[in-house]
Amino acid sequence: MIKNAAVPALLPFVLLLFICCKQQPVFSQKIKVYDLVKDFNAVPDDKTDNYQAFAKAAETLSRAGGGQLNIPEGKYYIAAYKAKDGDKVLQVTDITFANCKNLTINGNNSTIRVNGKFTRTKDYQLKGLSYHYSYNNTVCPFKFTNCKNVLLKDVTLYGEVDKMRKEDGVVEGQSYGVSINDATDTDESSHIVLQNITAHHFAADGFLIQSNGKDIVMDSCRLYNNARQGLSIVKGKQIKILNSVFDSTANTGAYGWHAPGAGIDIENEFGPGKLSDVVIKNCTFRHNKGFQIVTTMASDRVLIDSCFIADLSSGYADALNGIGMYSLHSTISNSILFAGIQVDLSDQIYRGEAVQEIKNNIIYSGNRGIVSADFARPVNITGNILVMLPNPKLDTYFPYIQNHNAVFNDNIIVVHADRVKKDPNQVTALMQNCKEAKNNFWLVNGYDMPVEKQKDYFFMPAVNNVKNIGTQFFMDRAVVARSSFKEKKIITAAQVNKILSYKLFTAYKQSAYNKNYMAEATAVCKYTGQIAAAAK
Repeated sequence: MIKNAAVPALLPFVLLLFICCKQQPVFSQKIKVYDLVKDFNAVPDDKTDNYQAFAKAAETLSRAGGGQLNIPEGKYYIAAYKAKDGDKVLQVTDITFANCKNLTINGNNSTIRVNGKFTRTKDYQLKGLSYHYSYNNTVCPFKFTNCKNVLLKDVTLYGEVDKMRKEDGVVEGQSYGVSINDATDTDESSHIVLQNITAHHFAADGFLIQSNGKDIVMDSCRLYNNARQGLSIVKGKQIKILNSVFDSTANTGAYGWHAPGAGIDIENEFGPGKLSDVVIKNCTFRHNKGFQIVTTMASDRVLIDSCFIADLSSGYADALNGIGMYSLHSTISNSILFAGIQVDLSDQIYRGEAVQEIKNNIIYSGNRGIVSADFARPVNITGNILVMLPNPKLDTYFPYIQNHNAVFNDNIIVVHADRVKKDPNQVTALMQNCKEAKNNFWLVNGYDMPVEKQKDYFFMPAVNNVKNIGTQFFMDRAVVARSSFKEKKIITAAQVNKILSYKLFTAYKQSAYNKNYMAEATAVCKYTGQIAAAAK
């Protein structure tokens, strides 16, 4: 709780400085420098087994309590993997850096390939469970336990899940590119920076964050084609994911995948207060099999801002392949989505006072766009632009808002003419039972029929039982059912043309975040705000 009234005004400036500056740990003393090749006999030829070299390096730096490990540029292979031979588990473990204070690992743009050319067999079960576990798992090349002031940078990690196989019924194991893993309650990993790291084709997650500490920054990383998650965050505080890409999770070839298959999964697994304050900013999410981002209700304070997010079909999938944001006190803002947002779900029901914020986004969808069902999740949906894609689904509503704790204000909803030409005079949007709905603009774009053939009722939002309904704005000839609204305004053709003249309304194919379109969104929302103010 902030008690000093002067502090809040400084927060945006402080946050901006923190996010924009490259994160570097602060070292308080001179540290010893080790070389993986010279000091530990590693051979960067992409075929020699370097397991012992990496293990010895981790053991040496852990015993010293820190230091700097230089990995000369090259291609390193780790042939060993975690397995069991008969009744004996082989003495192969993750490459673990433990109890380090002030640790730098410089990869010098090297590649580390870990052996995945084996089958994960059905080795054992836990009582009461139907599925099996395997003893066979890849080595994690960088595992941190109870470490502080750590910088790991400039390295590519390849987990070879594309060469791996698993027997039916075998679930995911311990297979990560980078793992921050505080195993006991007394471990505390804090002030860790992961910078310019690629992790791909791991049988579980590219990265795992399970920390009892705080201040973990992931900057300019790329995670793709991992079998379970690009990134799992299950415990920790003050975590920042910046300028990173999460792509094609669960697309591994013959191996298959493990649910949930998300780009990022923020899932508190350790109890109240154990996972909070996560910032995801300037990141790209594309074509992950499950959610692009999913956050659970037990997690707290997640901010998704200025991201580009595209589902498997670039906007036509349902919201379960988009964003599932169920964490408390959380916001998605200033982002461009070719995907839907799922506000609530049957196993993540919340009816308390914490309000989700969905604001100032551009949402392109050939499906529902935003889904907020009747689970009564408090949510403010404000200042968004929802653009229906061509050839949309005809059997659903755009958007789908049926929640008596939802505020739906100051949004611009643009239905594509493909919908009303193929299925005219039908309800195309639900805004039922809402807590409040004011100053929304309902428009049609892409209509190429002659005026004399256009229907009077192009589309009709269903708005019954809205508790506090204000003025809604419609284009001429796009008149809704006359009994639907007490307060409705018809905007002029000139106003409609000015709104729809912005390129963002027909930018149906995008692959990256576009600042120009976000600037257009700001401008058009300012203009519609002026129209709404003049109508009062």
